Amino acid sequence: MTLWRGQHAKEMEAARWAPVDFVAALVVVLIGGAIRLVHVAVPAERIFDESYYAKDACLYADIPASLCASAAEITTVHPPLGKSLLAAGIRVFGYNALGWRFAALVAGTATIALLYLLARELLRSTIGATFAAGLLAIDPLHFVQSRVAMLDIFVPLFGLAAFYFLLLDRRRLLRTGRDARLPLVHRPWRMIAGVAAGAATASKWSGALVVVALIGLTLAWEAAARRADGKPRPARRALAEEGASIIVWLMLTPVIVYAFSYAGVLDGTWRAAPWSERSWMRVFLERQIYMVNFHLGLDKMHSYQSPAWSWLLIKRPVSYYFTHAANGDYREIAAIGNPLVWWSSLLALLYVGVRWVRRHSLGRPEGFILAGFFVTYGPWLVLATGRSAVFLFYLLPTLPFMCLGLAYVMAELVRSIAGRAAVTLFGTACVLTFAFYYPLLAARPLPFEQWDRRIWVFDNCDEPAPKEGSDAVENQPPQGWCWI
Repeated sequence: MTLWRGQHAKEMEAARWAPVDFVAALVVVLIGGAIRLVHVAVPAERIFDESYYAKDACLYADIPASLCASAAEITTVHPPLGKSLLAAGIRVFGYNALGWRFAALVAGTATIALLYLLARELLRSTIGATFAAGLLAIDPLHFVQSRVAMLDIFVPLFGLAAFYFLLLDRRRLLRTGRDARLPLVHRPWRMIAGVAAGAATASKWSGALVVVALIGLTLAWEAAARRADGKPRPARRALAEEGASIIVWLMLTPVIVYAFSYAGVLDGTWRAAPWSERSWMRVFLERQIYMVNFHLGLDKMHSYQSPAWSWLLIKRPVSYYFTHAANGDYREIAAIGNPLVWWSSLLALLYVGVRWVRRHSLGRPEGFILAGFFVTYGPWLVLATGRSAVFLFYLLPTLPFMCLGLAYVMAELVRSIAGRAAVTLFGTACVLTFAFYYPLLAARPLPFEQWDRRIWVFDNCDEPAPKEGSDAVENQPPQGWCWI
């Protein structure tokens, strides 16, 4: 017990906040929310997938189908929670651009706050937390997704909440002492983490990766804690002692939350036998089978799709809106990344990986950051292979961990004068880069020369080669590095 406590003494220390933490968090969140709110209702019409999700959210808000321009739900291949949240904004502001985008704006801003909390708890650094949350606040992809009525922004919101609550559960366990073996009902943070993971999955199926990450991290942490006491079979003991809690809070709870999200969405009754055609359970299961079959059989090409390996390189962003005004100005909303931040984050994560190999402890920040990054991004390298209609914005849940990787490095650099100068210079460059791309993110008018200046490096839009046995290239993505 003494050995175990000694190895985790730093983790057991409470992440005490100073007044500067509250100020820093408030400033970053207010700035992030303010820049997302300005011109959020521009353009006033539905853009990109808002053509589907805004209409469904309108129906969820109990607005007459004639006003929603849709007689029935269109996106039945996706779970309902995200659409229900979008509907909440419509109920408050009406069926207009502000109404159908407001929930996304709130979710994006809340995610910035959550990342500050997580980074402060994980890195024990005010500068690190400010840097992580600040990078997310001005990330172009996160900025754009916070301003469109799509489901994707809710996955990092609930996913990051799940990671944060799991970290709080671990901190509480370390302070209590492992030998105390907290009862099942005395694991509130683990329970809430399961609820958040279920909400991520109920927003979009990609949120299920969060459930996998929570289970994997918990097992790794518990096995590592038992390995430190020198007794044999640490993994088996971890399963025996923590298995019930993991099954109840991190497996069953997400499933229950996911199923509950369909309440009021599906027809059916609980008073019928599960196999009856009138049974809610049967309708629910049939919907899940239909969704699985749809996603497995999806083969329709899209001109903005891109392979998962190219997302971090920003090879093929997605243009949500583009118009050419009579005066010659261009207006565009493009879901892109910040090359300076994204490409630097790869180097930062490599550094984090080297530090983790040297220390080899999942309980340290390095293991947490790497686990979050690889579990939210790595599976797409397999899942998206040979699959059509996969897009750069699927990387959204991974962005917080890319920011954490950079923040980890910055928190170490500020210990020296030269390091502080480097951090200041890099932070300034990140802000200026966001400002440079801002017109492409918010549909601000740009003369052609100014628009072209922002994409000229990424305009290698070579015409795609036709498929074998066909001369058609319709809906196939270009071969080059193409931002248009």
